[in-house]
Amino acid sequence: MKEKLKHIQKNFKHNPKIQAKLQEMKPKKSIWGFLGVVLVFFVPEVVNILYYQEINAFMAQLVAQYYPPELGEKVLWLVKKTFDGELSFINIGLGLGFLWWLYR
Repeated sequence: MKEKLKHIQKNFKHNPKIQAKLQEMKPKKSIWGFLGVVLVFFVPEVVNILYYQEINAFMAQLVAQYYPPELGEKVLWLVKKTFDGELSFINIGLGLGFLWWLYR
């Protein structure tokens, strides 16, 4: 099994068709690629850290107005887990990885 995986890995590294497809998938170095990564991975983290209390208060008001109590509790639990004011190192790591891939 190990030998088979080593063979697949070597084939993956040295196969020109696979390498060509990887180069096609790689985003082009441009301001739009950079802004896309920043807007998807870094801006939500900044919003979470700065405004998590306001977001939770707003959602509590919204849930109290429009949702039935059983569903409202679940929605509030989800919002409080999502916007907890802490930094997501997975999200930041993915963003840094994509920036590295973009400008490598």
